[in-house]
Amino acid sequence: MIILPDQKIYADLTFIINFVMDFCILWATAKLAGIKIVYKRLIIASIIGGLYAVGYLLPDMSQWYTLPLKIIFSCLLIILALWPKGWEEFKKAFLYFYAINFTVAGATIGISYLFHTNTQAATYSYLWLLGGILCAITIGIAGEKYFVKKVIPNLLRFNVKLKFGDLICNGEGFLDTGNGLRDPITNKPVVVAEYRLIKGCLPDDFINVLEKSNNETDMLEALADTSWASRIRLIPFTSIGKKHGLLVGVRADEILVETGDMDLVHKNVVVGIYKDILCAEGQYQMLIPSEIVQN
Repeated sequence: MIILPDQKIYADLTFIINFVMDFCILWATAKLAGIKIVYKRLIIASIIGGLYAVGYLLPDMSQWYTLPLKIIFSCLLIILALWPKGWEEFKKAFLYFYAINFTVAGATIGISYLFHTNTQAATYSYLWLLGGILCAITIGIAGEKYFVKKVIPNLLRFNVKLKFGDLICNGEGFLDTGNGLRDPITNKPVVVAEYRLIKGCLPDDFINVLEKSNNETDMLEALADTSWASRIRLIPFTSIGKKHGLLVGVRADEILVETGDMDLVHKNVVVGIYKDILCAEGQYQMLIPSEIVQN
């Protein structure tokens, strides 16, 4: 027990409460960030977090609890507990960690005001802790389904316009960080679009070749004789079951990506034609490489 002026604070309870909360928050962070959970790491990091909280009770250690040091310590906890594979994964885990922390803190304060009376403060302190734990667990379970499957995909979707001469094809594009396709001539990133989306912008002779060719070799030879021969690109790709594939692409005069804050315009971007469906639910018809949005 640590005795401070006019109050008694139990170090063991402080450790247990912070250990439990750190464990739940780190667990929920891993769930939302899509990082594999290693419980041994979570337990070790939570023990360290509990000890750090106990140190806050000691006046001689106050220099270790400035805002910059608290942030640095939280970063170390995230690294130790989740072991992110790179900067992007760490950044995602860091943002989720603090978002969950503030949400849990808000829920705990809300419960404390809801049930608090002068005579029942000590009794309901355990109820506040239980509320915080339930909040973190709910975020980890429901949040993974809702945020990862609903909110995040919506944030990564953009309205995209493809311009070919005077014709414009409009559809939804999904930001695909794994899209590494590049135009072999200009080395620019390639947008992948469903054939049915851009069919209305393609000339008739080009459509006839795509739909009536019996094999890839005949199709490539026939495409070279179409009115869009100068726009055609052959984009090499590798996928499961096909190590050396070729995706037919056409050069768009302009691509416009509506991000909400501003419209991003790129000239002479190659659009790979995908004859199948990219999203079974129909939520998007194009895959947009990250470079298109970043630049």
